[in-house]
Amino acid sequence: MRALFDAFPILRDRVPFVPLADLPTPLTPMECLSAETGAEIWVKRDGLTHPIYGGNKVRKFEFIFGDVLRRGSRVVLTGGGLGSHHTLATAVVARQFGLRTVCGYYCQPLTDEVYHNLRASPPLGIEALFCGDYVGLALSFLWQYMRWTVRSGRPVYFIYPGAPGTLGVLGYVNAAFELKAQWERMSIPEPEATFVAVGSCGTFAGLLLGARLAGWRGRVLGVRVIEEDVANRPKIARMVNRAATYLRRQDPSVPPVRVTAEEVELLDGYLGPGYAHPTPEALRAVEWVARTEGLPLETTYTGKTMAALLDYAADHPGSRLLFVDTYAEAPKLREGDWHQLPRPFWPIFDPSIRARCWCWRSGWNPTFCWRRRLR
Repeated sequence: MRALFDAFPILRDRVPFVPLADLPTPLTPMECLSAETGAEIWVKRDGLTHPIYGGNKVRKFEFIFGDVLRRGSRVVLTGGGLGSHHTLATAVVARQFGLRTVCGYYCQPLTDEVYHNLRASPPLGIEALFCGDYVGLALSFLWQYMRWTVRSGRPVYFIYPGAPGTLGVLGYVNAAFELKAQWERMSIPEPEATFVAVGSCGTFAGLLLGARLAGWRGRVLGVRVIEEDVANRPKIARMVNRAATYLRRQDPSVPPVRVTAEEVELLDGYLGPGYAHPTPEALRAVEWVARTEGLPLETTYTGKTMAALLDYAADHPGSRLLFVDTYAEAPKLREGDWHQLPRPFWPIFDPSIRARCWCWRSGWNPTFCWRRRLR
């Protein structure tokens, strides 16, 4: 079923799992981009993991929703930034199983991607809640968990924004084994360095653990695209070690793995002013890849990650590099009317509309709040 289970068959019956993704995703050379940069660049096209809404979340949801179904929950609670792809992917998968999706949203800069993703939320049946900042999001999660547990009669299943929990990490442990098998089938050497976006950290942690277990020889480089209090080396090391311990508890034949924070290669120079703020480097990378390869990227995650790869390629001509594309390539989602969103979201589309907002973080970081930026 999956490369991870091929490597450790005992895990098949001991780890929650439901098949959701179209795997393996293609591993293809970026020939035109390679010709212009002087490096040999490959892309793992995880934007094609699902026929409706691809991206990196679907790999994680194979394990997470396996647990949701096992527990019999009727409501999934999660959240993200205003332009969150995670919330849309959650709702797409939840609808496959007849589950309700409740999502909290915090501030981020307004872009075309934000407008599109918010308009796509009502047709998916998402109950959307505008929470202001991270503190508001946490408080909203507490209230909604209690509220929907009472209403549904069963415990709500909470998915931390970005799905970085241990089960989510397993999605990219599996991806590492999948990549290893593809390199061997194609008889090509492993890349010198693999680049992946680091937001909630689960994708990066999974690749790090999977690379150790599968015996990769190349480096795995994470590109931080969110503030350091959310994504940092000690946190990533803990996530790797927790997932490694979990796997060994399920199957003692899994080799022991332990990483330290100092071993985590996290690139810090590509965030810019903050989460979801486009940078000149990201905009250049998005345009360059679209022109040469026709591959759509965005400026929050994949554009900044590709910018890091292009800088590395300039300093290491002739190197073989891998870009893990975590962005949904061709989502088939219908846009609805933004008036179907709760009223606190309306000023995003019409600044003349007034709505109350609590955003304590903007007191010391005004760029965090889109309302302040509109004034």
